[in-house]
Amino acid sequence: MSKRPSVTGARFAAALREMPLPGGRQLLFLKAHYQARGKIMTAGGLAEAAGYPDWNSINLHYGMLAKRIGRSLGLKNAHLGLLVEFVRPRTVTNREWIMLMRPEFAEGLKAARWV
Repeated sequence: MSKRPSVTGARFAAALREMPLPGGRQLLFLKAHYQARGKIMTAGGLAEAAGYPDWNSINLHYGMLAKRIGRSLGLKNAHLGLLVEFVRPRTVTNREWIMLMRPEFAEGLKAARWV
């Protein structure tokens, strides 16, 4: 497994400022994730907050955002792990992985005024 590159909140903010502010649903799920208690949500919860039919849409759009941010930062093969940490659920009844927004990414979102 490849090591996640270390990116500061300031570097995230700079990369986000170079990009157009996303519209519609992407901004909805980013705001929902940022505002969530502990910045923790499942992909299903994020999908519901943004009006997507299921978690697949979150993985797709969050992943595409990670790739764009990664390119802006000069990182090759950036993926969703750049922005969030995945936490395995503790209970058998929760089959969805829990997504924790990385603090540096949260800091960058706020500094760039995306949230």
